Amino acid sequence: MSIGTAVILACLAGFAYFSRRFFGDWFLERPIVVAPITGLIMGDFHTGLIVGGTLELVFMGASDIGGSVPPNYNIGSILGTAFGIAAHQGIGAAILIAVPAALLGSFFELLAKTVSVFFVNAAERYADKAQDRGIALMVHLGNAVHFLADAVPTFVALAIGVEAVRALAASIPHWLTAGINLAGNMLPALGFALLLNSLVTPALFPFFFLGFLLAAYTQFNILGVAALAVVMAAIMQTRRAAEGPARVPVPAAQPARPVPAIAGGSVDIAVRPAVTPADIRQIFWRGFALQSAFSFDRMQALGFTWALIPFLKRIYKGQPQRYVEALKRHLVFFNTHPWIHGSILALTADMEARRAAGEDIEPQAIQGMKSGLMGPLAGIGDSMFHGTARPLMGGICASLALTGNPVAPFLFIAVLGVLHLYVYWTTLDSAYRLGQRALNMFSSAGLRRVMESAAMVGLMTVGALTAVWISVGTPLTYTVGKTSVSLQAMLDGIMPKMLPLALVLVVFWLVRRRTKTTTLMLSLIAASLILGGFQILK
Repeated sequence: MSIGTAVILACLAGFAYFSRRFFGDWFLERPIVVAPITGLIMGDFHTGLIVGGTLELVFMGASDIGGSVPPNYNIGSILGTAFGIAAHQGIGAAILIAVPAALLGSFFELLAKTVSVFFVNAAERYADKAQDRGIALMVHLGNAVHFLADAVPTFVALAIGVEAVRALAASIPHWLTAGINLAGNMLPALGFALLLNSLVTPALFPFFFLGFLLAAYTQFNILGVAALAVVMAAIMQTRRAAEGPARVPVPAAQPARPVPAIAGGSVDIAVRPAVTPADIRQIFWRGFALQSAFSFDRMQALGFTWALIPFLKRIYKGQPQRYVEALKRHLVFFNTHPWIHGSILALTADMEARRAAGEDIEPQAIQGMKSGLMGPLAGIGDSMFHGTARPLMGGICASLALTGNPVAPFLFIAVLGVLHLYVYWTTLDSAYRLGQRALNMFSSAGLRRVMESAAMVGLMTVGALTAVWISVGTPLTYTVGKTSVSLQAMLDGIMPKMLPLALVLVVFWLVRRRTKTTTLMLSLIAASLILGGFQILK
């Protein structure tokens, strides 16, 4: 591989991760996107497409939520695809390289989030002096570190590793090849188990099995099961709404906290003093950078502050001390879902404007509103978008990619991109128009029913994915008299896809027992090599 190609792929890795920090949460770093692009750059788009579809299933449950550091599927996908094509070793070798590369790559993301702690603290010192340009500089330096965290290790691995990978691949024995292929079939079970863990409650768990049985026994594909789940959820929630308030517990990524009342009481929309449509449009564009310079101690605080700087500077013109206080107020810890944070931005702008205009709005009320909303909104976003919409589109597009359909990555980006834009703008604009009344909506029973419906659809989709995309069987046979009986045929006679279901449930059980993801991934690889090598499973 030439140095030029290595540089281009390193820039791809860095930009895909950087985009998540500065341009919004478009999922450009997902395998279904970066692997085909890598294949295109390497001159083999088809292999990139197949590898991308396979790795999307492997990393289905991996998601960067809160301060978690999942396997770096961005680095893993690019290195796996590039080495698989360069060494002419195909999809199995690509997966074998991608998984450990993703595990090692997570270290660099960990490093970037740690280093960003220094930038946030430096931004606070600039806030003390009301130097907003210094804060902006810290935003960009933090994002540069995140860019380099993926670009540098990708370049180093590509520049020095191709010949080593080719030599290693040529020496792989047949038994190891069988184990590698089995690993490619078994690893999606980890992704599905992680996703299941984020969605399931005891009351909703049967919907996972319903989705599995529909896909295993009928001709329903993933999209059909998802559509049926939407209809079922709509019917159930309509009936529940008619009977009374929702009583079924719903999953939430972060615990909900009570929303405090705003000091000073409600304010009529007609007399809102300073927030204008132009302010909202400006906050909308700058709000895409919410996850800039993401750090372990303050998380999204620096990006949140950066989104509001021009607005705060305008409303506190002539009030330098209050401007400094506002900057420092928003540099404390903040973390929520990056699709629906617009509502908090709009409400914060509203309260800051009223405070700047002289209303009795205490700083504690502003912080209380932010703290009270970020947890519930994170729970809604994680359930509806990271837990349902993204895996659903990932499963559909992975199925297209595995059949060689070039539309897969474009469909993935287009559908989720439009949804991202719609949700972000709608929540921001609605909160701006509703003002105080928006606070009451976030704790309503109706919104909880929407979350529950999203979890139902997600669970049925994961069940269908288990039946459709995990291909694990056994070649073992036994002899009765003079007749040879296939063990797999016997298992299929009891229930189709029994082994994939058992695999996902075992991994899910281990996830619930708080077994580390890295341990599970390495254990699955080791089990695949042993069981595949001895021809116990295929």
